[in-house]
Amino acid sequence: MASETLAAAVIGKVTVTPAEFRLVAFDAHELAALVAELAEQFGVANPIHLIVDEATPLAKLSAELDATSSDAPLTIRAESGALENMKQLTTFGRERAAESLGRMLLRARDRMRDDFADAPPDLELTLAQNAAWDAYCAGRLARRGHRVVQQRWRYNYRNRFGFTDRADEAFERLWAADDLGFAEMVAAP
Repeated sequence: MASETLAAAVIGKVTVTPAEFRLVAFDAHELAALVAELAEQFGVANPIHLIVDEATPLAKLSAELDATSSDAPLTIRAESGALENMKQLTTFGRERAAESLGRMLLRARDRMRDDFADAPPDLELTLAQNAAWDAYCAGRLARRGHRVVQQRWRYNYRNRFGFTDRADEAFERLWAADDLGFAEMVAAP
C-alpha cells in the first residue's frame, strides 16, 4: 500500500496496481510515469488507475471512464502481455506499453465527447467496433510520433471487414482521421 501511495504522490493522479510485480519484471513507478506522460501528451487530465494482471501473458486491454468529465476516474485494465517486450518476454517493453496505453487513453478522451455517447463499454464492443477503434487510435498515435506498426492494425481490420479494396480504403480513412464520432468510426466499409 505504501508503494502505491508513493507512486501516486510522485506521479500525481496516476496509480498502478500492483505496486510490486512478482511474476513479470515491471516497475510500478515506471508504468505510472509512462501513463502520466501519455496522459499529458493526449490531454487526459482524469485521475487514472492502471490495473495490471501479471498472471497472464495475454494482451487484452480495457478502459472504464466513470463519467464524461475530466475529473471522472479512469480505470485501465491491462493483461501483462500488452505491456511486455515481445523480444524478451516477461520484461517491460516501453514502446509496446506506450502503444497499448496510448490507445486506451485516446479511447477515454474520445468517450468524453458527445459524439461518443452511444459507444458501448470496452468489454461490450463487437470485434468489428474494436478493430475500427484500434485502427483510429493507432493512426493518431503514429502521427504523434509513437512507434506503431501500421500493417498489424491493417491486418486486424481486414480480419473483421474483409480483404477487399473497400475495406482497405475504410482503414486508410480511419488511420488518417483525427476527429471522427463513434458512428462515423464504426461505419462498415
